[in-house]
Amino acid sequence: MTATSVSPFDQLPTSLRHIATTLRNSKQLKPMELRRAVLAAGVREEDLLSWADFDHPVADSYGRKLVYKEEHFEIMVMSWQPGDFSGLHDHGFTQYGTVQVFGAAEHAVFHVEEDTIRTLARWMLKPGEAVSVSHSLVHQMGNPGDERFLSLHVYGTPEPKPNITGEARVFDLHRQVIQRVDGGVFLALPPADVVREEPGPEADFPTQLRYLIELQRRMQRMADAGIARGAEQLPAVMEALQSPAHRERISFCLRERTDAEGHSTDSVYWKIMNQELREMARLQRGYAGQIEDAFHRYAELYDAVICRPCLDDFMAGYLRFFADRYVFDYSDAKILSVGCGTGLVEEYMIEALGAPYDKLLGMDISPAMVSEAGRRIRAEEGDILTFETGAGQWDLLFSGLNVFHYLDHRRFDEAVQRAAALLRPGGWFVGDFITPDHIRWYPNVLFSSDGNVISLRTPHLVEEGGALFQESEIVNVSFQQGYMEVTDAGRHRRYLPALHRVRRSFEKAFGGRVELFDALSLAPIPADADSCASTRYVVVAHKG
Repeated sequence: MTATSVSPFDQLPTSLRHIATTLRNSKQLKPMELRRAVLAAGVREEDLLSWADFDHPVADSYGRKLVYKEEHFEIMVMSWQPGDFSGLHDHGFTQYGTVQVFGAAEHAVFHVEEDTIRTLARWMLKPGEAVSVSHSLVHQMGNPGDERFLSLHVYGTPEPKPNITGEARVFDLHRQVIQRVDGGVFLALPPADVVREEPGPEADFPTQLRYLIELQRRMQRMADAGIARGAEQLPAVMEALQSPAHRERISFCLRERTDAEGHSTDSVYWKIMNQELREMARLQRGYAGQIEDAFHRYAELYDAVICRPCLDDFMAGYLRFFADRYVFDYSDAKILSVGCGTGLVEEYMIEALGAPYDKLLGMDISPAMVSEAGRRIRAEEGDILTFETGAGQWDLLFSGLNVFHYLDHRRFDEAVQRAAALLRPGGWFVGDFITPDHIRWYPNVLFSSDGNVISLRTPHLVEEGGALFQESEIVNVSFQQGYMEVTDAGRHRRYLPALHRVRRSFEKAFGGRVELFDALSLAPIPADADSCASTRYVVVAHKG
């Protein structure tokens, strides 16, 4: 809507007249005072429908209509289709302003200091919520959901201005320039809408990553609509987003903000980094199609960041310790591995410990893991609670990397009983577990030895029905294919039984000797202990 078609005061809805009257009566407001006035006006989305512009041009990244203006304030309505996002911007001459949303809007605020820009926070606003804005605020709004909505924007300044939001800055983080505009602060502005450009700040990694994600989406929509500018610029944006050069940058950022044990030292940055990486994973998953098995991509990265380091750090040691202490001969044993994963540890048992290939079987509940393991060992899909192959005939049942913790905690004892039933009389169980305080060791960042795989892990302790769990959100970043690929592995929940409960469960099921050892030092764990130094332990049980 142009300035000549702006609604006169007496034609405004009552709620908007209330806001305009407040601004008429006070030309010097603080942002929070204006926010309170906007909320007190009781604006409803229906009041704004006359200015809806959901059919805005694709080249505009949202709809924008001027509702009413006087010399020191203006009221506008923005229309947000799913996927619409503004650019990163300030508000020109605005000294005090408020934005009220009428849908689930995403809102991000940024800090600009000298030659750098970084994300301070990104969160979802609730319908009806209002936020204060001013000339000093750099922010971004968008609609990441599936439902369109409107938002109300009120901008004011004590001095009369022909365009309250004129001279606004829009930050192009791809080209590292600031665009000065007198109109919409659109993402991927048409050159004709830019008054002038000046050098812009350098963004930190998560801020630039998210900018490129939204820019790629915008260019894709423009290209799909037949807009030449989108089709022409899309390849360069995609290349920048997945650049292998990100490997050094993200590695530096994470190492700079973690301690020697891999624990995050900056919780705000950690949250933002994970948010933007998950958004990258969502974008890439959309291109790859829906993956049914959540472990599909995780299985391919598993060895680099989990299995190989754990095998080297403690698993090989306790497998040899078991053979020496209990005089067990791997070379003549029928071995069943429960939760074999990629089969790397079982391959080690064959190649380094002499276990016979044709007598060792790996079993896992994940088809993707079984597929990976099948390249190394004999493997098949199965669940310890229902597995029947060779029941009562196995010499050794092995379970590495705390597999039993992933089972339904209400069936933990049943799983231990099933393990005992699969063994022959005199057979052995050996496997590793984690203590209830394992979270104190659990690192937030794991790097593969070659640096091509990075795993970000955010653990939480969760109590549910009197049971304790460690729930970890996992995001993996891989450069194995020569470009940056991000996989959101979701939430992994592990049951955390007390050590005495685990010991008692094995004693009851096996009816024989049961001993617990620290997985790293291999020191015996006393019967009354609640934890151990490494927070990992090995259970050795003999079937009587």
